[in-house]
Amino acid sequence: MSKFAWWDKWIEKKKKYAKCDSIFADEDVFNAKAVGTGLPPIYQKSTFNFQSAEDGKLRFLGKSKSGERPYARIYTRLGNPTTEYLEKVIFQLECQHIIDNALDADEKEPTIGVLITSSGMGAISTALMALLDSGDELICGTVYGCTDSLLRHWEKKYGIKTHFIDTTDTELVKKTLEENPKIKGVYVETPENPTLKVNDIRALADLTEKYEIPLIVDNTFCSPYIQQPFRLGADIVIHSTTKYINGHSTSVGGALLGPWEFMLNYAFGFYKDLGVTPSPFDSWLNAQNVQDLSVRVKQQCINAFEIAKFLEKHELVSKVIYPFLESHPHYERAKKQMRMGGAMISFELKGGYDAAVKLMNYFARHDTPMELAVSLGSVISYIQHPASMTHSEVPKEEKERMGITEELIRISVGLEGSRILIEALDEGIKLAHK
Repeated sequence: MSKFAWWDKWIEKKKKYAKCDSIFADEDVFNAKAVGTGLPPIYQKSTFNFQSAEDGKLRFLGKSKSGERPYARIYTRLGNPTTEYLEKVIFQLECQHIIDNALDADEKEPTIGVLITSSGMGAISTALMALLDSGDELICGTVYGCTDSLLRHWEKKYGIKTHFIDTTDTELVKKTLEENPKIKGVYVETPENPTLKVNDIRALADLTEKYEIPLIVDNTFCSPYIQQPFRLGADIVIHSTTKYINGHSTSVGGALLGPWEFMLNYAFGFYKDLGVTPSPFDSWLNAQNVQDLSVRVKQQCINAFEIAKFLEKHELVSKVIYPFLESHPHYERAKKQMRMGGAMISFELKGGYDAAVKLMNYFARHDTPMELAVSLGSVISYIQHPASMTHSEVPKEEKERMGITEELIRISVGLEGSRILIEALDEGIKLAHK
């Protein structure tokens, strides 16, 4: 017996329409969907008038005669036409194959739903609050510091226990599931933040299906261009649109995609009542910037690969972590499920923490082509120190287990050009060791 009322119908549709052998969308089709059919105006208003009392009644019942989302024209906390456009674009980028397969089968009911949120954490909180009850348990890999912190707070306050384990070890995940029957989901990032370990989405999905619980994949580090988790068997997909989808550090936002009945009957209630909906202007910014997503990310990946190869050969660098380097422990896995290696690099300097601080302070200067900042995915390159910044709230012993060392540095590679960035990194690394 499934733990979820929506599970059986979802699994039937998932097997028919979502999981497939083709793990990437055709690049030209992807680009066409990203560009869309025209950016909408900014509906910068909180309230929408109804055409009649009956129209208002139907919209609150979730019905619309005109075909648009009924909640997108009531009150902007429930939805907004500008946000509705972005929802459609993100949906197509992650799920165009599901649309095509369902249309070919003359499917009348939706398979996947999508909600755009005011932040990535808003998407994560909405998904997990809709999924978990007090006393439930969750498996979680190495994740963003605030996600980690949220789950630790929930355990203290609501009794929702999280098993923080190495989810890249599928056998360990299996063992944990066998020993803990209250687990109601597996949550992973892949590649993980900031260790860049790669979770095997297909293997984890096959495992969670047997236990009739969802696999939740935070796809922020890849964007839909590099990785499309539904094709590999994921059940719920999350993005911080702040990162690669926006690509210019001009807004904060998130996206949540999952089984239609779960999204409609469970997630949407928390979404509207918690107030995690974005402003129309933020949705417009993200809709505009998503149009060149693949062009940006493709070049960022090319730059990152060149920089990773340079760092791997540098005499003052002790370790480089990049999924498409053959030295990466999950290199073969990454090649199977990622279109490119991504634009994130983590590395350790010889000289430890002191050298790392000197390197970061070098890039804090205004005359260097990188910024000391904690975000990622922008056309601007960012460098930061996870242990003292993004993952500072993670307990020390947990950071050690995860591999978040004091000397670990994380770079989000932008579009400044690999030669310029390599020259600056070389100068900064040498200065850090003087």
